[in-house]
Amino acid sequence: MANLPWKGAARPRSAHVMRAAATALRCEEAAIRAVFEAEAAGAGFLSDGTLKRRFEPHHMPGSAMGWREAFKIKPGRREALFLEAFDRDPEAALRATSWGLPQIMGFNHADAGFGSAREMVKAMAQGEDFQISAFTALVIAWGLDSAIRAHDWHEFERRYNGGGQGGAYARKMEKLYRKHSGRASAEVLRLGSSGANVTRLQAALGIVADGDFGPATKAAVEAFQTKADLPADGIVGARTWAALEAAGTKPAKVQATPGDALLDRAEDALRKGGLGAGAGFTGRDLLDRVPQGAIEALTYGAVALALLYALTLILRRLRRAAR
Repeated sequence: MANLPWKGAARPRSAHVMRAAATALRCEEAAIRAVFEAEAAGAGFLSDGTLKRRFEPHHMPGSAMGWREAFKIKPGRREALFLEAFDRDPEAALRATSWGLPQIMGFNHADAGFGSAREMVKAMAQGEDFQISAFTALVIAWGLDSAIRAHDWHEFERRYNGGGQGGAYARKMEKLYRKHSGRASAEVLRLGSSGANVTRLQAALGIVADGDFGPATKAAVEAFQTKADLPADGIVGARTWAALEAAGTKPAKVQATPGDALLDRAEDALRKGGLGAGAGFTGRDLLDRVPQGAIEALTYGAVALALLYALTLILRRLRRAAR
């Protein structure tokens, strides 16, 4: 095949492009880096210099394949299917593929600032700067810049990643944001939220602290945001929490990471098995006792090691209790 649009100059990003993107979105560079690592492991090109891509065959016209079936396709087979599709219908194949650092689907080319999927792919293949500017344009077009500023990873998962992961993508985003910023994100609160953070918020706002985020809480949040010179959207994200803490509110509970989800599952399993209650242990106890390095590595290969360490602590306590 000649003149393949995903083969170009493949220039690395320039020194200031990330800062420019963060300025345009009024967010931290760390948040953008987290997106790019979640989507493309932080690299816009493959080892052969071609644009990083992921063909989604269920988006081809007339395809009977579902997304679950498409998800299971191995990389080599996925690329072969892409080349076959490109040979049959180039534009349709480019539209059914996600591209570059931000993994923008070809059919979203217009919102990224391009006249066609081919035009977008050709530009992205020239360098990462084009990929980053396409991401910035898309985020602004979709109104997702506010979600990035708030660290509202669940909203970002729903709209940018398409949802369907049950919060797994949001937890991954929080883990990666912590990696790039060295900080944790406070839980995002909005209409319908409930719990201890809502109670803390309501107390800080001087309204009835019942733990339920209803219309009265939303109105109080909007009034506070207006006074603090923040967008009055009624959503309590990173910048609103920062303003509240500056006014004397205690720090809020932080968002979960993949490691927290695993600990919650382990705690649930222990509770069902009778171990947790008998030992007086909870998942939060485990979090306090497992070394921090193990918690950061809970995903992937270190999961078993961390949980074995935690279970060893439980068994020791059970032995002492039995004596």
